[in-house]
Amino acid sequence: MIGPMNWQVFRDGKLYDLLMALPLVLWFGNGLVQLRPRLVSEAARILSGAADLFIWVQFFALFAAAVFNLVLVYLLVVRDKPVLRAQGLLPRLAGFVGTFLGVGILRLPVASLSLTWQIVAALLVLAGSAASAVILVRLGKAFSIMPEARVLVTSGPYAYARHPLYAAELITILGTAIQFQQPWAGLLAIAVVALQVIRSIFEEQVLLEAYPAYADYRARTKRFIPGVI
Repeated sequence: MIGPMNWQVFRDGKLYDLLMALPLVLWFGNGLVQLRPRLVSEAARILSGAADLFIWVQFFALFAAAVFNLVLVYLLVVRDKPVLRAQGLLPRLAGFVGTFLGVGILRLPVASLSLTWQIVAALLVLAGSAASAVILVRLGKAFSIMPEARVLVTSGPYAYARHPLYAAELITILGTAIQFQQPWAGLLAIAVVALQVIRSIFEEQVLLEAYPAYADYRARTKRFIPGVI
């Protein structure tokens, strides 16, 4: 039987953090498995020289979405253990469900798009993924899915907005949603946006409690877009 002290030690350790991340890791991995046949088929057409411009654009858009999810899996595994976690069920639901719904878009059938819309989707996914990569390099092991405090990051992209990664992720989500069956992909994207906003509110409450300096930082920066909102 695990006593109260031993349970607290376990809960504060890396193993507990990995166990909590495991359902999301499996969900991310399943989303990648769902995309694999389509990516393999289109890669084969590209390598054989039978692909037109549409196939090239669609392949790179879907590939970028897959790589983005793979990076999130990696960060879930290597991240630091949290200093402080949000209390209560709602903060956890906002992070957990928002992430599940975002990856859930990959499980929908791929939509039949015109070349123009496929290019728009590709540009959004590539822009969002590139921005996310830059931000994630700065964020590093402070990455969280749930509202948690791991390390206070206020430099780089975070010097201009408090949640630049969420803004970049939403660009990626929008580009991804365009490529999958409507209206379900669009509805999932809207739900993800709403849950990201809610998650950011809970996350800031935790950061304020863990790091008193966060109050001054929050006062001088916008939440998502520098100088806008």
